[in-house]
Amino acid sequence: MKILTVVESEDRNSQRLLNTFLDKNIAVRKVIRKDGKITFSIEDCYLEQVEKTLKACRVQYTVKRRGGSYLTKKLVLRYSSLVIAAILTITAICLGSGLCLGVEIECLNGTQKAQIETILEEFQYKKFMQKSSLDTKALSMEITSRIDGAGFANCYFDGGILKIDVKQVHTDKEESEYSQIVAARDGIITRVLVYSGTAMVQAGDVVKAGDVLIAGYVDTYPDTEDNERIAVEAAGEVYAECAYTQRVTLSSKSVEKVRTGKSYENTAIYLFGKPIGKTHTQEYEFFESVTETKTFGSVIPVKAVTTTYYEVENREITLSDEQIDAQISVYEMQLWQELPPQAKLLKNYTLRKRVDNLHIIDIYYIVEQAICQGV
Repeated sequence: MKILTVVESEDRNSQRLLNTFLDKNIAVRKVIRKDGKITFSIEDCYLEQVEKTLKACRVQYTVKRRGGSYLTKKLVLRYSSLVIAAILTITAICLGSGLCLGVEIECLNGTQKAQIETILEEFQYKKFMQKSSLDTKALSMEITSRIDGAGFANCYFDGGILKIDVKQVHTDKEESEYSQIVAARDGIITRVLVYSGTAMVQAGDVVKAGDVLIAGYVDTYPDTEDNERIAVEAAGEVYAECAYTQRVTLSSKSVEKVRTGKSYENTAIYLFGKPIGKTHTQEYEFFESVTETKTFGSVIPVKAVTTTYYEVENREITLSDEQIDAQISVYEMQLWQELPPQAKLLKNYTLRKRVDNLHIIDIYYIVEQAICQGV
């Protein structure tokens, strides 16, 4: 368990500040907003970068409690022999065979944790597996797209431990008088082109449909007491990496109608469009029919309609792998037709899982597209 350093600062443009930390690969944990203050935890090795960022933004702050490397140095002075032994042990583990020794999940509730564990099973996660065999980026996208309330899923290896950190996306609410451009669908921001207004997101941010992308204002002196906010028309283009998915369940067994070999013919005569003779009673409960029509005579036309009836029955057949693949191709084409015309395909893949006689197929298309909706 890591011992973190706790920092308290003014809650002013805090979301932008947190995004700056994320852009510098500084993990921020346990964010609490209260009474105009924001308290968050970081690893002590990033404290110097965090302090520089806070000073550059002219935000007053206080280091409430130190941990990590700072606390380790103090312990080393008192328990140097134990620390050396611990360091040697940890080094031996870290320099091992590159195995995944376990998983730690941080999420909002137990339901999300159970869903994440199910997804890990689908990715064939096992303890002591090779770390290189697990695609953490694909795992992050899967968790983000399938779990409600998961605004962002950060999956990474910390030594031999797979860390899965699921958080909600916090979007600052702007005043109603400002025009806004909002996200039309969920995605990971790739490009932001602002023509007028202020960008509320940047490349790498995870957004949900309805989140504000560009706000219709500009700040004259950002993050200072002399700042004046001026309303303008929000305009720009925002592109994001979006996922189009479809789950299909197919059975390896199918019921088809097959002819039994029994058949008979029936010929009906029509004069002036009206049938002559008795109406035929159908002999088979299930049947297929083929009809042939012939016309005789020129003055008084007589039409003969011959119908051949074939008895059929329902039979269960087992589909081959080729037939299953053909059905999957149909669903892949249907999902492909749902993609926006201007979308750029980044990658696509299909995950298959078999349970008894059922094939569970998840189809994915990852594209880059414009997600602007608004002015």
